[in-house]
Amino acid sequence: MPEAIEVRKVPIHSVADASELAKLIDDGVMEARRVIAIIGKTEGNGGVNDYTRIIADRAFREVLVAKGAPADQVKQVPIVWSGGTDGIISPHATIFATVPEDKVEPSDDLRLTVGFAMSEPIKPEEIGYTGMISKVADAVKVAMERAGITDPADVHYVQTKTRS
Repeated sequence: MPEAIEVRKVPIHSVADASELAKLIDDGVMEARRVIAIIGKTEGNGGVNDYTRIIADRAFREVLVAKGAPADQVKQVPIVWSGGTDGIISPHATIFATVPEDKVEPSDDLRLTVGFAMSEPIKPEEIGYTGMISKVADAVKVAMERAGITDPADVHYVQTKTRS
């Protein structure tokens, strides 16, 4: 059975701020080495010149390392940022971490699980065409296996990220 997952959404107070992640770790809500993915929204413009995503990525990775996660492991954590918080959207991060087995309440119910994978590199000419679809589908199958999901009907969300 896949590991139980803790999910927390935290505000980002400035582009280089990962203090709320640090607080979750300091308060014992999650362990740095158990963070397996982060997805969020930065205050940038969302364009190709939006460097807020790079700054936020660095800030969150630095906190994970400072709080005890091995640097090599942190390099592999998928962190996906979407720039642009116009209107009512506020900068935030959603952090996914595994839960130690001794802290999990046993249950036979289906629960949230997370699997991730990187597709084979997608060539510019494949974007929006069969090449991209096939590569992403193959990666989703790997992510499903890692998440312990056998029935595609149990997949309710797939996050993809391409280069800017």
